[in-house]
Amino acid sequence: MGTMVVGFRLGSDGKGRQATLVLTQAGVLHQSTGLLGMAPRPAKPHAPIAPDPHPVPRQAAKLRKVYATLLGRGYTRELIPPAFVRLDTDEHALHVKPYGPHAPRPHPELIADFTGAAPAGPGTLDEALAAFYTAIGLMPRPRTPFPPGSAGMPPRVRQALRALAEGRALASGPRRGAGWTVTPAGVRLHVGTVGEDLTHRQVAELQAALTAWLRHQQRTPTGAE
Repeated sequence: MGTMVVGFRLGSDGKGRQATLVLTQAGVLHQSTGLLGMAPRPAKPHAPIAPDPHPVPRQAAKLRKVYATLLGRGYTRELIPPAFVRLDTDEHALHVKPYGPHAPRPHPELIADFTGAAPAGPGTLDEALAAFYTAIGLMPRPRTPFPPGSAGMPPRVRQALRALAEGRALASGPRRGAGWTVTPAGVRLHVGTVGEDLTHRQVAELQAALTAWLRHQQRTPTGAE
């Protein structure tokens, strides 16, 4: 019979570690961690709070939060981009009181099935969750409208502002050198395993400097030093 899931795997080159999260149609959030290139170690799954009439959306919110947290901690390498997958593996039956001695046990086969079946192409968490919701018969999560006052902003700035309003993180592309991560909580610069959070004043100064540099580049003739 199988089950339907949505998940991702992020890696940190600086830490040499990876993290995999998989949310099932029963609302169970599975997680495994380990060293890059090594078999991951499954952790205790997070079951929905019983009784919960809407377990999947609540667990999906946790999935989003963990995704943003991992990006903020330097896990910016998408080993498996967010994806919706139909698995042949049957999900363990969830007890009516899924806590204490009845809490769901780790399911390494399900995580392995996901990592083997997930598509290799790029994808976003919003797209993966929308496909997942549709497949299990839920309405896709509505997109957050652009925040008030953003109409005159450039499209890329508006998209970034909406992402922050939804609680998602913005990050530089996967790389081994310097990078950055912007979350609703703050801005972080990192080089390898070393990182530093900027104060509000430092962020404002950096924004001013970068805006000036971009305008300078627009005014500088092509070929100028």
